[in-house]
Amino acid sequence: MKTPSGLLALNEAHWRDIACRLGSLAASAPSGALLTVTLPLGHGDTCNAGHDWLDRQPKAAEICYWSQADSGSHRLGLGRAVVCTSAGPARFTALQAAFNGIAQQWLHDAGGTDFQPFACIGFAFDDDSADVLPNAQLGVAAVVLDNYRGALRASFTTPVREAAGAVARWQALLAAEPGEPQRPVVGHLADPTLAQRAWQPRVDAALQAIANGEVHKLVLSRSRRLSLADDRVGAALLRRLLNQHRESTVFAMGTAKGLFCGATPERLLAFRDGKVQTDALAGTAWGEAELAVDKNLREQQLVVEAIRASLQPLCRTLDIPPAPTVMHLRELQHLHTPISGHTHAGVGIFDLLARLHPTPAVGGWPTAGAREWLRHHDERRPGWYGGGFGWIDRAGNGEIAVALRCGLITPGRIELSAGAGIVAGSTAAHEFDETEAKLGTMLAALRDADAGTQQTGTRG
Repeated sequence: MKTPSGLLALNEAHWRDIACRLGSLAASAPSGALLTVTLPLGHGDTCNAGHDWLDRQPKAAEICYWSQADSGSHRLGLGRAVVCTSAGPARFTALQAAFNGIAQQWLHDAGGTDFQPFACIGFAFDDDSADVLPNAQLGVAAVVLDNYRGALRASFTTPVREAAGAVARWQALLAAEPGEPQRPVVGHLADPTLAQRAWQPRVDAALQAIANGEVHKLVLSRSRRLSLADDRVGAALLRRLLNQHRESTVFAMGTAKGLFCGATPERLLAFRDGKVQTDALAGTAWGEAELAVDKNLREQQLVVEAIRASLQPLCRTLDIPPAPTVMHLRELQHLHTPISGHTHAGVGIFDLLARLHPTPAVGGWPTAGAREWLRHHDERRPGWYGGGFGWIDRAGNGEIAVALRCGLITPGRIELSAGAGIVAGSTAAHEFDETEAKLGTMLAALRDADAGTQQTGTRG
């Protein structure tokens, strides 16, 4: 048995070892179990020299990707061993029940590594929308290529009932096409005049609702659709985002219908062993504009107070700095307040998720009134824009980022999304320019022909 030319070079001895260890797990597994075998691959500087996972475009349509370059964490998932979807007001409860069922019968041969098997989770901003992606999804990839600070691991997962053909399926998932760094190029960008004209009455309506006391803040979004000469841009686009935004979380979720990806600066929550961390991120400046103006400070304080109110019932301690700092990105700056706490016993990541999403940074305030206003005014958010994407491991620890600075790729086109917070004193022209600046994250990655030539840290 040999691996097809692709994402990972494993010899026959490797595959015999994987098959033998899988057989040992399956021999004593209950009928509903999920089985994972992890193979250590050495260090990125010495193993499979000259090979980078993003040098190649995976042939598998179903992928998930998570990368934080500054912390040295990169994960590429291929195929699905198990997947659960949900929608509606109880969607997080349904995903929690599905995860609990998986985790209770999840057997793992770690191969001497400290790797912890995980599930990917993603969800839309609202609880009743769906397009290329389901409204909310929890899935375990069949193959995971993991790089944590240079330690490389490959992990292979299958339901026990499908163990007999698992090795052949894993080998097929590792197949890939040659990478083409020049691929992410878009056609002519449309004149923004019409978009500005459509934006003005939406902002006026939001400001009127705020003046009437219906809400204190509304986050309006807009999209830009661009043509693509080639839909197979995923790997090259992710490389560019990684090179340009090392301080951000680069993410992707692919299905047979399309690919959703981006580079977000905002963490919704991280949870490990009873400690929760989250970001209050609001207020934006670019170019020579001043960040610490009254409008931005008010936006930021709304987010901080909303997070405080959400977390206090779940936490025995809560640490909130008295003033925000500045988060410096490539071309943007944001006010940033890192918030942390220790949860009460029995509180888990899904409890936190249900309380925190959506923050006023992506929806508005008060939450219920803002969401109702956005629904009534036909706010549309493609893919999981404004929702979240992340992972949860078998032990219940995990991290979820807010899905921002992103795009949805479907045959022949990519749709980019960005938003701006509207509060008393906002002007349509300024907020439109803010959305343009945010759209620039993806536009730069699509346009920059040199960005794909550097190392991404996903060397395997």
